[in-house]
Amino acid sequence: MSSWQDVKAWVGLTTGLPDSTLHVIGGMLLLLGASAVLRRVFWDWRPWLVVLVLELVNETYDMLNPASGENRLGASLHDLWLTMLCPTLILLLGGWLVRRAAGKSR
Repeated sequence: MSSWQDVKAWVGLTTGLPDSTLHVIGGMLLLLGASAVLRRVFWDWRPWLVVLVLELVNETYDMLNPASGENRLGASLHDLWLTMLCPTLILLLGGWLVRRAAGKSR
């Protein structure tokens, strides 16, 4: 196994969380990190794009490494969906929710 596969296995074993939950949490952590690095709000398209690119790289890596046991297209699409769900909802709804909250506080 590669070092990236070892890191992913270690995180799963250490936290005891299922892979699906780790994808959701990972997507959110990547969104927060990308927002901080890019100095953009969470609902900006650029942090979302960073999360998408990193997840596509991760899933491509999994697909190209049969030893990982994660080289099935269906499993990769499932992981992609789980990782991008919350960042996509934030992208689509974040600005609207902030504007709505600002309007109610006036």
